[in-house]
Amino acid sequence: MEKLIASALEMIKPGMTVSFGGGRTVGRLIKALKVSDLEIASPSEMTQNLCRELHIKVISLDQVTKFDLAFDGCDSIDQNLNALKSNGGIHTLEKLYANKAERYIIMAPEERFTENLNSDVQLSLEVLDLAIPAVAEEVKKLGGHPEIRQSSDMAGMVRTVNGNGLVDCYFDDWSKIEEIEMNLSRMTGVLGTSYFKNIVTDVLLSTDNEVKHICR
Repeated sequence: MEKLIASALEMIKPGMTVSFGGGRTVGRLIKALKVSDLEIASPSEMTQNLCRELHIKVISLDQVTKFDLAFDGCDSIDQNLNALKSNGGIHTLEKLYANKAERYIIMAPEERFTENLNSDVQLSLEVLDLAIPAVAEEVKKLGGHPEIRQSSDMAGMVRTVNGNGLVDCYFDDWSKIEEIEMNLSRMTGVLGTSYFKNIVTDVLLSTDNEVKHICR
C-alpha cells in the first residue's frame, strides 16, 4: 500500500486543483501529502472532515472549473476501465466531481481489476422515495434482484447526503450492464447510478511487489 500511495503522490504537483474521493486509501493519501500549494475538494463528508482535522482547506465544487486530478477508489473495474462504485453510496456526487477532472484516477488492489465487472458487486441507484417501488419493479423485469439499502445503525433505509434512498441491484452477471443501466438511469426519480462508464482515465493497482499504472 505504501508504494501505491507513493505512486499517487508523484502525480500531484504544486498549484494543482485536486479532488479526493472517499475511503481509507484516499485518506492515507491525504495524510501523506507533501505538496501544500494545492486547491482541494471532495464529494465525501468523511474526507472533508479529515482535511479539516489536518488543517487542510477544502473548497466547494462551485469554486472549481476543472480538476487537474481526481483520486478515488472502486469496488470493481474491468479491462476497459469501466467501474462500479457502489458501496460508498455517494456515486451521484462522485460523478459530478469526476466529470470535471482532466485525469480521474482509481486506486485499488489488483484483485479488483478483472476482465469483466464482478457480479458480486451490485449496481447502486440513488432514488427519490416515491420512485423506489417502480424502480424495484423494473429491476425485477430486467432479471435482477433489488434491495433497498437498510441502515445498520438505526431502523430504516440508508439515506444519501441528498436525503434519498439507495436501491442495490443484483444480477447474475454484468454482460448487459450498459443496457440495464440505461433502462434504469432514465427512469423518473433515479438521480444517479454507480456505474462509471468512460470516466476513469487511470488505474493504480497495488500488487504484492509493485504498482501497475494503466491508462486509457
